Amino acid sequence: MRDRLTKKWTPVVLVLLAVSAFFMTNAEMPDWAYVVSSASILLFFLPSFVAAKRWLGLAGALILTLVLGYYAFLIESVAIATGFPYGDFEYSSLLGFKIGTVPWTVFFAWTPLILLGYTVAAKMVQNPFVRVVSVAAMVVLFDMVLDPGAVKMSFWQFEEGGWFYGVPISNFVGWVISGALGAVIIEAFVRVTRPLLPVPVQLMQSGALTVFFWTFAALFAGMYIPAALGIVLIALLAWIYNRYHYYFDDMVVLVDEDNEPIGTAPKLPTHTDKTPLHRAFSIFLFNSKGELLLQQRAEHKKTWGGVWSNSCCGHVMLHEPVEAAAKRRLKFEMGMTGIKLHNVLPDYRYKAEKDGIVENEFCPVFVGITDKDPSINPEEVGAFQWVPWEEFLEAANDPESEYSPWAKEEARLLSERKEFRRLVG
Repeated sequence: MRDRLTKKWTPVVLVLLAVSAFFMTNAEMPDWAYVVSSASILLFFLPSFVAAKRWLGLAGALILTLVLGYYAFLIESVAIATGFPYGDFEYSSLLGFKIGTVPWTVFFAWTPLILLGYTVAAKMVQNPFVRVVSVAAMVVLFDMVLDPGAVKMSFWQFEEGGWFYGVPISNFVGWVISGALGAVIIEAFVRVTRPLLPVPVQLMQSGALTVFFWTFAALFAGMYIPAALGIVLIALLAWIYNRYHYYFDDMVVLVDEDNEPIGTAPKLPTHTDKTPLHRAFSIFLFNSKGELLLQQRAEHKKTWGGVWSNSCCGHVMLHEPVEAAAKRRLKFEMGMTGIKLHNVLPDYRYKAEKDGIVENEFCPVFVGITDKDPSINPEEVGAFQWVPWEEFLEAANDPESEYSPWAKEEARLLSERKEFRRLVG
């Protein structure tokens, strides 16, 4: 759902970046510009880190970004001290305070670009060696868009200038070297960790925004070659993003008999007559009168369309706590937030079939109390109603009732639990 929200706000963000690029290239930089640039670098960094977290989990994302950040910081320090591999250059104070000779923001500024290059290469190339070479080539192209504007704005300067808008060829050779080594680091990390999700194009977001900003900076500064290159790259990145995009919450987590993740798969194609075991959850919401909130599943849904069921159901994303998944889906389907959920049936598992489609899930069951009516999402829910619990429980014990099979079985199991009776009364 956050991916969909990001998509909605993308045009606004792009307009703001273009406006910012115009003012940065047409106004004198104030003394406090380093504050704005430092904050901007951190904001640019965040989207790719969030994507990495959902791809690798928090620990994996932290390790990968720390390794890449320290690598970037190290190679920049060596370059300033020795001139290798970028040539003789020096940073100004516009990127924030320096640790030694390198601004602290380099740690966050370089990583999105290498992740952008790697994501593009991962989608286009299968051979690891060719992928590393492709990453090196991609980051050089990104730098050909970025460096001219950055030099013009005095973020850094090369001592002897250079043929490409003040940037020497040694800089681009250096990017080939640093980009290739960065790609090797990512390749090694992926080989060791073996992520269960495909490389997500959301990793591109921070780097793509960076390229977009510097494309417009080059355009407004009259640097038409890097601007034209940037426009071509933006078009390519947009095509790759749309071609290979998937929503994290549309990928179900496949598990073994011990509920340990063994893979991921797209939600709709996975649900067939041979649906593999995967993670899910159910929610039963009650009001203060002891009535149960029921929802009618939207008619067009692939599984049990139009059937009345419990308050909310859904699937768990990889690296997502099941309670967080329940709250996420409750907000998306029913527009309901701020409800405390109790995991009353943590080990519930079921298998059911209807019209040739099988559900096969580990499905913890949550119970919550609220007197709020939902604001349903019509793409997911056709209608809702509050019904007395005893009435629903009677229907749950009737094999002929047309409620969803999991809701009926879960209701019977809940009624046997002391914790449930204590919560609902």
